[in-house]
Amino acid sequence: MKRILPVVLLLTAATACGGGSDASDVGLAESSPAAAATGAPGDPAAQTFLLMGNDNDEFVPKTVNVKVGTLTLTLKNGDVPHNVVFRDDTLEGIPTISGDETKSTTLTFGKAGTYDFTCTIHPGMDGKIVVS
Repeated sequence: MKRILPVVLLLTAATACGGGSDASDVGLAESSPAAAATGAPGDPAAQTFLLMGNDNDEFVPKTVNVKVGTLTLTLKNGDVPHNVVFRDDTLEGIPTISGDETKSTTLTFGKAGTYDFTCTIHPGMDGKIVVS
């Protein structure tokens, strides 16, 4: 199980929420930090979000709404260390970062669903990605 750091999430190409995940429909790869919610080269449907981890042990935002397709999720940290761990352990999260670090992961969602994540360092620090 992996958790996500409390962070501010910028959504530029986002829409609804969903429920349940199926590992066979989700692929992942690491990526460099993303800037805006725009498509990546070669994938006009790509979405990019910035998730912020705050010092109150909260993800900002707590819910990321995206469409089926590719999502580059970037975690930016405050002063307190955080990580992103998905409850579906087939998904790669973001390892612990501290200080003013930023790390990213790229996920491809093949179907609608809800994908829960948490920060394993701070119990109760939870969030979700809703894919429609």
